[in-house]
Amino acid sequence: MKNDFFLRAQPRVSLLEQAQKEEIHRSSLRLLQRNGVVVHEPQARLLLEQAGCTVEGKRVFIPERVVHQVLQTVPQCVEIFDRAGMPAMSLQERKAYFGTGSDTPNVIDFESGKRRPAVLEDVKRAARLADGLDNVDFIMSLGLASDCPVQRTDRYHFAAMMENSSKPIMFTAWSLDGLRDIYRMAAVASGDAERLQHRPFLIHYAMAIAPFVHPADSLQKVLFCAEKRIPVEYHSVDIGGSTAPATLAGSFVQGNARMLSGLAIHQLKSPGAPLIVDTSVVFLDMHTMTSPYMTPEVLLASIMNKEMALYYGVPTFAKAGAGDAKILDQQAGVEIGMTIFNEYLIGNNLIHDMGYLEMGMTGSLESVVICDEVVSFVKRFGRGVDFSAEHLALEVIEEVGPSGNYLTHDHTLRHFREEFWFAELMDHNNYDSWAKGGSRSLSDRAHERAGRILEQHSPPALGKKAVDEIYRIAAGRQRE
Repeated sequence: MKNDFFLRAQPRVSLLEQAQKEEIHRSSLRLLQRNGVVVHEPQARLLLEQAGCTVEGKRVFIPERVVHQVLQTVPQCVEIFDRAGMPAMSLQERKAYFGTGSDTPNVIDFESGKRRPAVLEDVKRAARLADGLDNVDFIMSLGLASDCPVQRTDRYHFAAMMENSSKPIMFTAWSLDGLRDIYRMAAVASGDAERLQHRPFLIHYAMAIAPFVHPADSLQKVLFCAEKRIPVEYHSVDIGGSTAPATLAGSFVQGNARMLSGLAIHQLKSPGAPLIVDTSVVFLDMHTMTSPYMTPEVLLASIMNKEMALYYGVPTFAKAGAGDAKILDQQAGVEIGMTIFNEYLIGNNLIHDMGYLEMGMTGSLESVVICDEVVSFVKRFGRGVDFSAEHLALEVIEEVGPSGNYLTHDHTLRHFREEFWFAELMDHNNYDSWAKGGSRSLSDRAHERAGRILEQHSPPALGKKAVDEIYRIAAGRQRE
């Protein structure tokens, strides 16, 4: 092997052959042309009609050429910045970024360990904790504040996240008015709207409805984002056996077709505007009448989501670090590990829901900390193996010889820190050392680490004037 030979072998997960991708695409085009979609927003129907679609009332039939037209304009890369305008995430190809989950009505209280309704202070705490964790790339509102005016919680969530973290924010908005207020708040933090457009630190989360319905309020927000060039993720969840066929292939094709219709509306409004997509499939558990987060089918659909998005050339959204466990127990650990590992190997770009328990009904700070550790692990795994001459170390092996050791060799000093993964949270001691340290469980150590970060970490300050203005907008107070 030549000394200058270099190869980095990296693991990845794949599923679809090229012929299967083409079949999914053809099937999706057939559904859009024959079945059509229901579009409740007049502006969106007009855009589709002007592009050559057939409109019958609120139902729109989308021909193949319109889909191919919009696929030429959708960006293959979406650049996201932090609050200070520094590059933070490049959503493209198989680059994976992880963030917390959104809008859980309940939390596991950090002091008592009991489940209770979330309040605004929980949103602030979660944002500050995420800001202090190296492997959390973006944040969402891990809590649905029950102590804020119901119609304005979206504004308060965004204000709380901006005040307590400089990381990119993915957010929900209850209405177009709410989205407009959040846009104004983000412009205050950025300095002005033009800077925000060129260095966006926010991503809007919007949803359609399976099987083929685009609600008016969702489309109003999607169109606003397209106009303002705010990155937006637009998807819905297909529930096999309920809102989709009781087969994985059928559910996925339905979702893929609807995804293409949403992409068409967005790109017709503003060609080249930043968009992230997701074709998400779950199944209805006929015993419990719930839709579990953690099943083999969910993971298979996520692989197809990424591979079809690569086929189209568009960034993807996914979920990991979440599941159906009600408390942070062994089930939660399995769900956290398997989903994060799976999504990183798949290469979905914007991966949310770290910290979720109970199918998104409860948030846990300790879970976020454990997820951070697992992401650190899988990032090292995903880096693969370096086969350069320096890493093959043939000369070093020959120098040490058959009976030597490498502990004091310069080669070890050069490489051990970056080559090997060292846990911050997982316990790698022997039993006696672990017992002397207090016999603490993983949950105990996660709680302690979260407490230290909350006590010691201070995110970059926004400035009192900006914070006052942001909360004024959140509250709906008129400027004096």
